[in-house]
Amino acid sequence: MAYKYQAYTANKEVVDGTIEVTSEAMAEDALYRAGYEYILSLRQVPATLSLEGLLPTLFGVRPQEVIDFSTQLATLLESGVPILTSLQLLGSQATRKALKRIIHGITEEVKGGDSLSQALGNHPTQFPDTYLQVIRASEQAGQLGTGLRQAALYMDKQLVAGRRVKRAMVYPGFILLMAVAVTILLITVALPPLVNLFQSVGADLPFTTRSLIGVSSFLSTNGLYILAGIVAVVIAGFALMRLPSVRLARDVFWLKIPWLGAVIIERSLQHFCQMAAMLLGAGLHLPTILEIAVPTSRNRVIRRALDTVRQRLVQGEGLAEPLAESEIFPPLLAEMVAVGEKSGAMDTTFATLADFYERKVERRIDTMVSLIEPVMTVVVGLVVIFIALSMITPMYTILRSI
Repeated sequence: MAYKYQAYTANKEVVDGTIEVTSEAMAEDALYRAGYEYILSLRQVPATLSLEGLLPTLFGVRPQEVIDFSTQLATLLESGVPILTSLQLLGSQATRKALKRIIHGITEEVKGGDSLSQALGNHPTQFPDTYLQVIRASEQAGQLGTGLRQAALYMDKQLVAGRRVKRAMVYPGFILLMAVAVTILLITVALPPLVNLFQSVGADLPFTTRSLIGVSSFLSTNGLYILAGIVAVVIAGFALMRLPSVRLARDVFWLKIPWLGAVIIERSLQHFCQMAAMLLGAGLHLPTILEIAVPTSRNRVIRRALDTVRQRLVQGEGLAEPLAESEIFPPLLAEMVAVGEKSGAMDTTFATLADFYERKVERRIDTMVSLIEPVMTVVVGLVVIFIALSMITPMYTILRSI
């Protein structure tokens, strides 16, 4: 949030400006640390509609920019460049307005006495809690450059995994879109003139043609009502999804779908293992890691299972035993964690598991797409053939009668 301020400097000069922090208290604290003796006024700037707010993916700070920023900052710090100078240099090199503004805000907060993790914490949208925990732990260990590289690598793996899933669904989605477009085009453009022709000559229409004409007539007559019904269902769906019980039921349903449920579980485990390996490498303990990991899971069933494991871990039962007794997590996870607990190499164990589940998710998605593509092609082909036969067959009947 942005706050507009007016304050006295140590030289009794009145200055105006804007500061971006998460609360009014943090704004006051940052201004006092910056050397302003008296704050004359401080008010929040009303949020305005902007392209960045409406389309953050296009106009906001992108995940890849955060990855590049972290890597470049790590390189500068490891080269001996002071952190403030490094931030100023990266801010001057930033080409996009959103990134430049974020780096400028971080620079001002570090200049005011904040640590890097505190400054990054004022921008939670761009720097998630997992990222901040790594930076905070690496600061305490005096290895900020290493922590920045670990956080960048973690974000990069998550970004690559997400892109892989989206890329796998592009072709099936394109086929489905083309099928709908072709069907609508044939029914709305090609069919009406033919229907008029058939009716004018009094041809005896086959069942397929009569069915297609009935569907076309129904859609043209009730199109607005159908559209309104779809909009109402979508709005009602969004409203219902605000209810925790409905969201839980939805997540249970997703997990029960064959093949897809396994992909969701394994994708969540890949995310959890990557996070655990990174945070263990940064020096955090397992209870803290699980406390961070639980809210990051999108599926509420998996989130509850992880929270149960965390509670039992805090009670002294270890990690492998609660994982083994859970119905959600596969036996391999518990067995590998048990080996890691005995050997004391939990970070290596989680890194190995993360790679294993990443490859497994890739294979499942590839298999799923390879099955979806021919099925959709056959379905689209059958629909087009049905429509084509429905329009061509009566024409042959008319020609034979002539």
